[in-house]
Amino acid sequence: MKLTITRGAISRITAMLAKITLSIIATTGLVGVLRMHPAVPSELRSALIATPPPQTSPILIATAYTDLTLPTLRRGDRGRSVRMLQQILSDNGFLGAAGVRLGNPSGAVVDGAYGAITQAAVRDLQRRYNIPITGRVNPVTWEVLDTRENPYRSPLPWKP
Repeated sequence: MKLTITRGAISRITAMLAKITLSIIATTGLVGVLRMHPAVPSELRSALIATPPPQTSPILIATAYTDLTLPTLRRGDRGRSVRMLQQILSDNGFLGAAGVRLGNPSGAVVDGAYGAITQAAVRDLQRRYNIPITGRVNPVTWEVLDTRENPYRSPLPWKP
């Protein structure tokens, strides 16, 4: 029996091995991979086993803009996430402009309450970036806020 391996099969095997390697690194960390890898000399492997990995605080490397990672905000909502949204809108002129347009410039404050002025500011932002104009802050709007209107790179309200 003759075994024939095509380039496509090699590519699929390589991709599968890459996924497995990445999942091992994600689970055990780089030191864990070095402890297990047969290419690492036994002296180094035993030193790695004897030395516990340093304790570090968790770091958020990448987060998708989804309903699972970010809150959807709408009129009537209150809290820290709304305050953060209002601050970004205020820093970029959307909140003040909406307050003036609605005849209440003194109402355009960062107070943590998603009211008519905040909703109008969100609609203005959505109109500017040609995304669906809903007045709600959904993942699409959060992405625009984060990548285009977040000048100081303030942390968005990622859910833990």
